[in-house]
Amino acid sequence: MPRSTSHVSPSASTWLRHPAAAALRLGGAGLVLLALGMMWASRIVFPGNTYVSGLGAAGEITSVAFNVSLAMVALGGAASAVGLWGLRSGRGLFGAWAVSTSLLAASAMFGVGAAVPCSTGCPIPLTPGAAPQDLVHTTAAVLGFALAGVAIIQTLRFGRVYASLAVPSLVLVIAAAAAGGILSLAGVATGLGGWLELIATTSALIWLTAVSLATQHRITTASVLHRSMADSQTPDTARPIGWTGGAPHLHLLG
Repeated sequence: MPRSTSHVSPSASTWLRHPAAAALRLGGAGLVLLALGMMWASRIVFPGNTYVSGLGAAGEITSVAFNVSLAMVALGGAASAVGLWGLRSGRGLFGAWAVSTSLLAASAMFGVGAAVPCSTGCPIPLTPGAAPQDLVHTTAAVLGFALAGVAIIQTLRFGRVYASLAVPSLVLVIAAAAAGGILSLAGVATGLGGWLELIATTSALIWLTAVSLATQHRITTASVLHRSMADSQTPDTARPIGWTGGAPHLHLLG
């Protein structure tokens, strides 16, 4: 496999291979995908134009479904984060903490956003007509997106597969979220801005699902290779030079 600049400690490697970690990764990915479907369904049935947070605003017909889906994102993201615990880049500023830390913090922010929806119309915080809950919800949503972006950046050094997942997601999240935010502040093109925000959300959630599945695939493949080599009765003369028995080191990432 290509060389990776990621670092996985022995204890983290043991956890990543544990069946409970696999269940958390796969269960979290499934929950996130289900939540994403609910978000899109809410947007489709919503009468008129709105930003993503507006789908869960008080009094809207989609408020319950959207806020439940946001809570599911928080729960699924947290489950995936625990299932990915220990993966971190070995270099740079973003390598100072594990990607799971960023994911857990982002999930907590989305949980706050689900528990504290914005008021009717979802006005911009600190403007006439805005309520304190609008400031809480918007702050949580912005921090959640920012932390998710940090998590995506952290996986850029995990290897070719993870980088191929991170780069397009990062571009879409930054471009779509930034454009949607500017349109929101300007108070124009609400319809376009709302769809751009939903695209950014979709990209981030699909990335999280893909990272969970890619990690599970690599761990499963490594385990199969390990068992295959351990079970084989290769004669000493046929063994590669430097191989003293057992399975060679297998990178989880790269």
